[in-house]
Amino acid sequence: METTKDLFKTLDQAEKFFEDGSIKKAQKIIRDVSNQIKKVDKMPNKLRHKFNAALAKSRYYDDVSSFAANPKRNELIDSIKDLVNNPSESPKKQANLIHDLQTKWQLLDLSSRPAGREQWQTFNDLTNKAWEPCKEFFDELKEKKINNAIQRKKLIEEMNQFADNNKEKWPEAKTLIKFLNSIFNQWKDYAPVLDKDLKSLRDEYFEARKPFSKEIDRQEKIVIKAKEALISKVEQINDEDNDVCITKFNELKQQWKITGSAGRKNDNKLWDKFNKAADKFFTAKKEDVERDLIVLKNLNSDLEKGEKTPSELKNEIESLTSIKKTKDFFAFIKKIDAYQKNINTQMNIAKVQSFKDLYEVFQGKISSESMNISRAIIAAAENQNNKTDKEKILYLCVKFELVAGLDSLKKDSKIRQAIQFEMLADKFNKGDRDKKIIVEKLLIDFFSNLSPKDAKANEKIWSRICKALDELSNDLF
Repeated sequence: METTKDLFKTLDQAEKFFEDGSIKKAQKIIRDVSNQIKKVDKMPNKLRHKFNAALAKSRYYDDVSSFAANPKRNELIDSIKDLVNNPSESPKKQANLIHDLQTKWQLLDLSSRPAGREQWQTFNDLTNKAWEPCKEFFDELKEKKINNAIQRKKLIEEMNQFADNNKEKWPEAKTLIKFLNSIFNQWKDYAPVLDKDLKSLRDEYFEARKPFSKEIDRQEKIVIKAKEALISKVEQINDEDNDVCITKFNELKQQWKITGSAGRKNDNKLWDKFNKAADKFFTAKKEDVERDLIVLKNLNSDLEKGEKTPSELKNEIESLTSIKKTKDFFAFIKKIDAYQKNINTQMNIAKVQSFKDLYEVFQGKISSESMNISRAIIAAAENQNNKTDKEKILYLCVKFELVAGLDSLKKDSKIRQAIQFEMLADKFNKGDRDKKIIVEKLLIDFFSNLSPKDAKANEKIWSRICKALDELSNDLF
């Protein structure tokens, strides 16, 4: 039993709860103190005064609570009275409305002082009257529950029949699981049932499942053994070539896919173990990839600095087997091709310039020693004994333009037409089609039919030829 000193402290705690707004907690403490005080032989006046003050405060809050809650209870009584006088056309809706009003009444009892006896009796009597139109609804619900039990019984019979028909040779586990899932989904649809039927139906259902569960478990154990054997095979792979190891692992992975299910829980664990056994291959593969990527980075640097030829770069990337199918590898191949194309372009530009410089060589103004072009063309340009054939050099000029796809002067249209016929005949006779060879022959013919002393007079012709050479630059390498 608590001492008077303890009771003083407890009442102090109640006052603190009142101050904090925790009225229910404070009132509970006061009720406990009231029970303790009854057991005290002689209560000090100071404690009596303190208790009476706390009790008065508790009753005050009860009165305030009742003052606030009673009008709300009266509103609920009016609502249930209206439901009695004007019942809903739908028994189901009527039942839901009654249930809603009862819930609100109970919440008021929880949040404030309970209703008085007279008020509660009025609400309860009206509620019972309001329930009367719902009788048909409950009868209908009962009939539905009985029918649901019949349907569930049929599902149990279906399970038993399936098990009996297949006990000699069961289908594979996934078929059994699919069948059980179908039964269970139908089972859920046939709810609810009467309380008296619930337990017996549930027991029969689980009893009917037992043969299925036993067979599924048997098949899953076989699959577990098969998958454990595959894991063991992965662990035994030990080829020197890591790519061969990965190939063998992938072949075992294909076998894994057709072994069947070992059950969701077992499958996940076995799959993790299977992959973990192969981690060493992919770790080595990753190291190879990282090594090759470093080499590729260095080759990129060599390319950007122009320190290696495209051929050298292509030869070196052949050894980067671990990244041959990666985006980085294909991107580098494209860079090499672009690098080669740029070199070709520069060489063509240089070659075209050399061809243009031939006119200076022809006139004896510069030397041909540094020129990297056909010696036959240079020999023709250095020959000083030529005679000028104006018609021939004009013909060669127009042919240059035609080969380059450039327009000729209007006055040269007849010459152009004649050349077109000649080129068409050459095509049928399988003549030269390589533009590089054609250009070299045209240049040799040009310088072979022009005298150096007439070079100045024919600069316009040469200027037209130079334009054609520019247009043909990509075909000269």
